[in-house]
Amino acid sequence: MGIFGYFSKKRREEKRKLKETMAFASSFKTLEQLQQAGMLAWDQQHRRLFVMQPLAVVMMKSAESWQNFVQNCFQWTYFKACQQAWDDYLLKEELAAVRKASVGEKHQSVQLSRDDVERIRRARRAEIVQSDMEPPTVAPFEIFIMPDTTEVAPKPIGVGFFDPETNDMEMAPWSEVEPLLKKSSAE
Repeated sequence: MGIFGYFSKKRREEKRKLKETMAFASSFKTLEQLQQAGMLAWDQQHRRLFVMQPLAVVMMKSAESWQNFVQNCFQWTYFKACQQAWDDYLLKEELAAVRKASVGEKHQSVQLSRDDVERIRRARRAEIVQSDMEPPTVAPFEIFIMPDTTEVAPKPIGVGFFDPETNDMEMAPWSEVEPLLKKSSAE
């Protein structure tokens, strides 16, 4: 392979990566819009994805389209978790650097100006590389398909479980799951 072949191959790979990134960005933008429209909700604390029935019906036109939708939702939620973890890590490191500078060399409190604080924060941020931070863990989550209603506490239509590491997904109608939950809580 000549030099032109090398650069041509490198250019094709860069184009492919750019196309992939643009597809993710477009997908994430769509999911953000669905969230803002109230068709999709993510509960980070309990790791639950709530999908409104009209959206679920459209996405369930085939098993493959539903699997792709849930996979995109996982990537979107994982991206948001990574972004939050990165922001929290940067803030923690910046505050630690400012705290260290404000104590001084002889453990005496030093008054820092606002410009000093900003300079210290920028310097610490410039030192940090992404590999310094531990990424969030990839964990399974629950899926709830909710009816399009104005009820205060509506019952889900369907429930499921998705494991992103194995791509395993299980779904069941709520009418089948509810009696089992009542039975297990009574025991």
